Amino acid sequence: MGTKLFRTLTIGICLLAFAAVNAVAATSRSAVGTWRLDVSRSSYENMPAPKFEKLVVTTDKPDAVKWALTGASNDGKTYISMYDGPIDGKDRPFGNSSVGNSIAYTRAASGVEWTVRNKSGAVIETGSSQLSPDGNTLTLKGTTQGPSGKSNFISVFERVP
Repeated sequence: MGTKLFRTLTIGICLLAFAAVNAVAATSRSAVGTWRLDVSRSSYENMPAPKFEKLVVTTDKPDAVKWALTGASNDGKTYISMYDGPIDGKDRPFGNSSVGNSIAYTRAASGVEWTVRNKSGAVIETGSSQLSPDGNTLTLKGTTQGPSGKSNFISVFERVP
């Protein structure tokens, strides 16, 4: 997998994880806990699906969230992403600082929405999240712009008991 695609996929996954966390907060249910990606229920169009992802949420408040995501890409390379910050619609530095990406989170009726921009300010990903009524499934949907063009994705996370 190319470096740019890997960065884009990693950023997308991180955003997905964060959005998942915020979707729960928006519905008055807490996302605090551990979540695992259900690859069989997820789709990534022309992007390779990750082999594994685990999301751990330690803070889930209406105006802030803290989470850590670990995973393995389709070629077996491991990655770690984290976010600890506000939900206020403002662009914030995100991911690898050498890439220069920023992310902005906002709350929506169904959960959280996000926009990722590259260092030149171009939008490279948008998405939204939704928590199932029973609070055990987190679905993240979005579009990312990478070296292979635009790709839609759906990532489904299941709560780990």
